[in-house]
Amino acid sequence: MKRKFNRRSVLRGVLGGLTVGVALPALDCFLDGNGVAYADGARRPARFGTYFWGLGLTPGRWAPKTIGANYDLPPEIASLGELKKKVSVLSGFRVNPDGRSNIVHWTGHCGILTGQAPSTVGAFDLPSFDVAVADALGKSTRFKAIQLTPFGNERLSYSTATGRSFNTPDTSPLALYKRLFGEGFQDPNSSSWKPDPAVIVDRSVLSAISDERRALLASVGASDRIQLDQYFTSVRSLEQRLAVQLQRPAPAEACVVPQAPEERPRSAGIDVVNENNKLMAELMAMALACNQTSVFNVVHSGSTSEAYLPGDTATYHLHTHDEGVDPKLGYQPISSQLATLCFQGYADFIRALDAVREGDGTLLDNTLVMGFSESGYAKVHSIDNIPMFFAGGAGGKHKMGQHVAANGDPVTRVTLTAQQLAGLPVGEFGTGSMQTSKSLSELFA
Repeated sequence: MKRKFNRRSVLRGVLGGLTVGVALPALDCFLDGNGVAYADGARRPARFGTYFWGLGLTPGRWAPKTIGANYDLPPEIASLGELKKKVSVLSGFRVNPDGRSNIVHWTGHCGILTGQAPSTVGAFDLPSFDVAVADALGKSTRFKAIQLTPFGNERLSYSTATGRSFNTPDTSPLALYKRLFGEGFQDPNSSSWKPDPAVIVDRSVLSAISDERRALLASVGASDRIQLDQYFTSVRSLEQRLAVQLQRPAPAEACVVPQAPEERPRSAGIDVVNENNKLMAELMAMALACNQTSVFNVVHSGSTSEAYLPGDTATYHLHTHDEGVDPKLGYQPISSQLATLCFQGYADFIRALDAVREGDGTLLDNTLVMGFSESGYAKVHSIDNIPMFFAGGAGGKHKMGQHVAANGDPVTRVTLTAQQLAGLPVGEFGTGSMQTSKSLSELFA
């Protein structure tokens, strides 16, 4: 009987008396005509990421003059280069505080992530939307989501399920490598897979904890039940991760297990931050390719960025307020230089994803990376015209390479569109005047 091959087939043989197996790549015969779905109807894994950098960009130096396709590249986003065909630029969107004060360097990204202006600094009033994306996309991966920052500060995270506690990021390339490819990692292309006995033991222990948790929840009041539910969220995530580890991973044709990076210096120097960012981008690209996670959140630099140029004694944040506008140039030259370098981090990150071949495209073609900041003009703490970007094809859903120019529309239109491109069945997003059901239809392929 003639053997029928499919995307899960493994070629088997005998070498030196030992049985060996070789996973197959995503051959054309396994794919549909677009290269984004397998012929049996199963789509490639969807991936989604957020990428934040602080202090925005300089008005007049980042938003293209051209609307629609084939837009121009102003100076501060010139690092996109040839990748602009895979990046949509979203200008003219704003956060509406709805009577609340503009909490400087906080209201902007909070409004983008939650759909509501915050009531206090340091906290959100609602969960960040990426958590819902992770819940939807992370059911079959080892990690629901990965948070990281090349800035080296473990408090730099804006991903939250509660609005009060934020998910802790990995802060160096080596720390990220250990999480993704250290203990517990299973090579999806290995022919010698078997369940880790330690995982089996941990799984049985957690099952016992789950039984007691249900009994405890049944015996307490509503207030305690809410607190306990939040407390056990991490336990449920660990249960899911262990359950995934007890299943043989499907072959991943683009997965190449990387070597461990050397320990790198941690510094707010923008050159060090961007070098760490490149290394972490390469690791995250392989984590996605190896199906360790489908969702990630990057904070390149905080909303009051302490990044600095080599040899400079003032931070980026100080420059945005203290540096005067050059009368000939019409902008703050040092602040603009730092803005350009911070945005380059976004370009470097998506370039690392685009370097990984997957099927007849790249990893970036099967990912959506939403880039944004918290301010339209940091010198005056503006929350108008906040820079926002979509990079990647979202598995064929995103009509890439567009410039969409709004006229004071709420940022929630962008966030709603991001969720829909990521595959969530969401019809509206936001509260108050930022509540919207109007996504950016021109960005759907």
